[in-house]
Amino acid sequence: MERWTVMQQDQNNRKFVLSRSANRHEVNTPDGTLIIFVKPLSWIEQQEAMSQFVDFKMVDGEASPSIDLGGYWRYVLTRCIDRTEPALSKEDLLNLKPEVGDAIRAYLPSLTDIMQQFASGGEADPLV
Repeated sequence: MERWTVMQQDQNNRKFVLSRSANRHEVNTPDGTLIIFVKPLSWIEQQEAMSQFVDFKMVDGEASPSIDLGGYWRYVLTRCIDRTEPALSKEDLLNLKPEVGDAIRAYLPSLTDIMQQFASGGEADPLV
């Protein structure tokens, strides 16, 4: 009976936890089809992604934002893409041709989506 209670409790807890299973996508690139397996970002990973994009530096006593799109996409590529076919290493993902990166970007969470979630108080879809 005790084992059933633990299993039931685990099932009840799962509704609050993001699934870490990756979704398969076929990406058409100028160099052929690349299959990517994309995992959604958890709430804390979304917070971390934002910290990779915006940094505040003190200039003349005032906070001034510094924006780094490369830092954001570096974070998202290495966190969200679980694997690829053909297999690409994390280093390979950071050295994609621009047209391949542009094709993959459509399947990854955009900065706009994450910023909208902050603005909406967390109502955005975590899979986007």
